[in-house]
Amino acid sequence: MYLSFIQIAYICTLPLLLALQRIHSNRADTYHRLIAVSNLLLIGYSVFLIRQLIGLYQLSSLFPSLQGKNQEDPGFALIRLSVVMVLPFFALLKKVRENLLFSLLMIVLLYWHSPFQYWNLYLLWIKIPAYLSLFSTAYALLWLFHKMPDSTRN
Repeated sequence: MYLSFIQIAYICTLPLLLALQRIHSNRADTYHRLIAVSNLLLIGYSVFLIRQLIGLYQLSSLFPSLQGKNQEDPGFALIRLSVVMVLPFFALLKKVRENLLFSLLMIVLLYWHSPFQYWNLYLLWIKIPAYLSLFSTAYALLWLFHKMPDSTRN
């Protein structure tokens, strides 16, 4: 439930962070770190989507009589879903995690995958603190392991 909110939070906050990074050039490193953490959190959304697909497969295996009926070729939708599921795992690489083009590509892909009218905003007052907690945990782990964009290992 909370992992599905990562997509909504990413689409809403990342354009703001990118704009603030451009406006406040003296604090660009701070915004760069926040963008890197946001990109890393997309892995949680990918895991959520993979789990949803596995659950759908398990559900379809419960009803074998319906497996061959009215199957349309998923085509482009399946390719788009696969890209949305696989691409965030590249954020494990430091160069990709801090790349502006990667962030913009992910915003476009995520919004194209699930436009605003399909967002689940139910229990938003619970999801926002859960996301902030997850965000601060990821930030702390990146800082602790010296994986921030501007950190170097001693």
